[in-house]
Amino acid sequence: MNAVVVTFFVILFISGNGLLFWQAYGHASPITYEPSPNEIIDSVQSVPDKATISFTETPEPRASSIKVINSNNERVDNDDLKLVDSEKSLSVSLDKSKMATGTYTTDWIVLSREDGHITKGSYVFSVVDSNITSEEQQQQQQNTSDVSSGYSKNVTTPDNVILTFDITPNKVGQNTFNLSAAYTNGTVVENIRNVYLEFNNPVKNLGPIVDAMEKFDTGKYYLIGNYLSQDGNWEIEITVQRIGEYDINQQFDVEIE
Repeated sequence: MNAVVVTFFVILFISGNGLLFWQAYGHASPITYEPSPNEIIDSVQSVPDKATISFTETPEPRASSIKVINSNNERVDNDDLKLVDSEKSLSVSLDKSKMATGTYTTDWIVLSREDGHITKGSYVFSVVDSNITSEEQQQQQQNTSDVSSGYSKNVTTPDNVILTFDITPNKVGQNTFNLSAAYTNGTVVENIRNVYLEFNNPVKNLGPIVDAMEKFDTGKYYLIGNYLSQDGNWEIEITVQRIGEYDINQQFDVEIE
């Protein structure tokens, strides 16, 4: 019998926020977050005093970090990382005087005391103005829907699948991401189990930010969120998991101004 070498990997799904992390067994994986991924906070005053992440293993604070940055890549935390809650959580206090409405990225990197491995990731949350009237909100939504600019690209994979990827309005902040998958003969791809997007901005050292797309029709998926939290070049990796076939992995390079 041929020897089979198996490398164990797990996808950790944090229910309720859709955040995904590809981690190896034994690493320090995040369990809970405050603020939560994709959370919309109704005012600066309602923002928690600290950004806190709990892990499955004890982090080494001297080789770990949590940074909370605004859309201008400016830190809004006080760079005072501490171990809390039975030493399996890390937190930094937030300087609310530096915060306003907008999108914020929590970027973290952790060294596990148990196994010495490093894990990293990012997620976003938003602060809005609860004093904006419903009429103003509707007008803002209308203005967004009227934007004709956006990103759209077709790619044909080696196994004759055409991926069509669209981003609207393709700006910093909230965007709608759409993906369709069809064979070159025109039939849609029906055996898709899951579709994931992974966002990385290497120049700004943001990412990976990973989330699952929602299915709205056969071979068609969408995702809405503030994943493009800053300008610059974003590498968006799409993973299409198929039943009975290899996964499709395709990267799109998207410039956000």
